[in-house]
Parts: sequence; C-alpha cells; structure tokens
Amino acid sequence: MGRKSKQAGGHNPLTYHERKHYANDSSYGTTTARLGQDSQYKFGHCGLSLHPAVEHPVATPSGFIYERSTILEYLLTKTQSLKREQIEYDQWRERQEQEQQGTQDKKRKAIVERFESAQKVETFKKKKTDDNPLIKSSYWLAQSQPEKDKELSTRDPPPKRPPSPNSQQPLRRKDLIELDLKWNNEHQVLCAISEKTIHTQPALALIPKKDDKAQVVLESVYNDLGENKERVCPVTGKKLSKILKLQQGGSSFASKDGVIEAKQYRPTMT
Repeated sequence: MGRKSKQAGGHNPLTYHERKHYANDSSYGTTTARLGQDSQYKFGHCGLSLHPAVEHPVATPSGFIYERSTILEYLLTKTQSLKREQIEYDQWRERQEQEQQGTQDKKRKAIVERFESAQKVETFKKKKTDDNPLIKSSYWLAQSQPEKDKELSTRDPPPKRPPSPNSQQPLRRKDLIELDLKWNNEHQVLCAISEKTIHTQPALALIPKKDDKAQVVLESVYNDLGENKERVCPVTGKKLSKILKLQQGGSSFASKDGVIEAKQYRPTMT
C-alpha cells in the first residue's frame, strides 16, 4: 500500500480558506461570527426595542431595563397568548379524560363478557381465527397503527404569568420598578452621585419605600460612601426599601461576557 497522501481521498484538494470561502457563499455548513461591542447589550437601553429607554425607563426584579410602553405591550400580548394556550390545554385534558374513561369502559365490558362466557355451557368450541396477520399487513387501517407512547401524550400546563423576556422569570405589571435615569448628549446613562458614565460597570438601583423613582448609581461609588446603616438614599435622602443590582452592559470580552459568538446551523453536504 502506498503512502496516505497518494491514496484516493487522502489529500483534500481545497485549502482551509477555500473551504471557509465556499461555505460562506453556499447554504451548507454551520457558520460562526464573533459578536462585537456594537451588538452587545448597552446599559440603559430597552431589552426589547434595543433603543435608549429615555421616556419611561423601568426595571424588572431580575435587573433588566425596559421602556414602560414596550414591556407593557409585551405583557399584554403574552397574557393573551397564555389564555389561548390555557383553553387549548383544557380541551386537551378533557379529550384525555374521555379517552381514559372509554378505555376503562372497554376493560369492564371485556371482564363482563369473559365472565358470562365462562358461565355458559358450550356444546362445541368455535375455532378462533387470528386477525393479527391481517392487521399487521394492513398498515393503513386505524386499528393497525401503533399505540401512542405515554410520554408523548403528556403535556405541561402553560404558566399562569407571562415570563420576563430575558430572565424568563414570572413577571407582573406591579413588579416593574420606575427608574430616574440621567442622560448625557450621547444617550449614555450617568451615575446619580458622581455623574460618571455607566458603560459596563456594575450599577445599583436605590429603590425608595414609597412609589418614588429609583436612583441609579455605580456600585463602586455607593460602596465608597461607607456603611449605610440607616438605609437612606444619598441622592434624595429618603428611606430605601431595596437595593437592586442592574444588568451590566456587554463589553465584547469573552473573559467577562462568556460566549460572544453566534452560530447559524445549516445542513452539511455529507
């Protein structure tokens, strides 16, 4: 036997760059693309519309920022969709119960028939014909179809509340927290204390006890103020009920953001 490079199929006629070039031009093969900073989540932008939440910014308990009108429209649409899913689920449950009741009735009827046939005195035994070969060969008949697996007949009920768009946690309208964001001319959020631009740094939302808007500050600046035993907002001077950590903006660095690659799965040629 000759060398591997001399065998049929032992040498690829295309180079790596040629294969990548033809794969990108064709509709075959999985393609990957590295996501830059312009495609990452920017702090202060709505998590649905991807525009700066300038008019009525709100935050969810998971720390994501949205425009109030956008998130309310999402909750309304999702609630209507869940109602339709609940109706379909109830109809499916009713059909399942009817099928189960019919199966139990058939079993009881078969038991009664066997009992009655055992009580009768037969003068001769009727030869039973096996219908299984006919049923197996007639695969287009309904009775010859295989029974459904029990696992395939199970179905989870729809959630009672619509999930959050990013965290997938149950979300209600009253869970939304109004924010008081300060913007510069470049549509970037500023810290309420130091007025530094917030890009990818950890930020906090200082939520007051009453229905006032929460102030957004940098976590490092808030920690530098020292221990706040009285839990008073350093901006407004009001009592705080909760301190929420907001979702950080994307930096396009893999060491910080994790996976920053997008994949498009397409069929292979083999």
